[in-house]
Amino acid sequence: MPAFEETVGSTSEVLNELVKRLNEYGRRISGLEQVVERIESRIGNVEQVAITQLNNLEIDLEKISQSIDGLAERLTKIENEILRLNKDLGKAALKSDLKKVETFIDVVNPVTSKFVTREEVERLLAEKTKKRA
Repeated sequence: MPAFEETVGSTSEVLNELVKRLNEYGRRISGLEQVVERIESRIGNVEQVAITQLNNLEIDLEKISQSIDGLAERLTKIENEILRLNKDLGKAALKSDLKKVETFIDVVNPVTSKFVTREEVERLLAEKTKKRA
């Protein structure tokens, strides 16, 4: 009967080895499940951060777009004002025109110019004709 006991003994050893290996595999699977859970958690965090950053980026882009629109509006107003000023400048007198007017005023200014009255001219003419005669 020793052969039977050896077979039973080796069967129990095989069973023990199988149980031992199954337990080891179970621990390894549990460890892998924990690693997978940590990875999934990190991926979830990364996704959440990415979504938050995308939302912030959209907000920033909207602000930039509004700022650009405001600048474009201001630029249009400035261009219109420049056009208006150019039209007004075309209507303005030139420096040379003002000099001509100033010269004319100096010539006809009764305070600084010397005008002769009709009586003075007649008297001067009479004196001249008397001297010739």
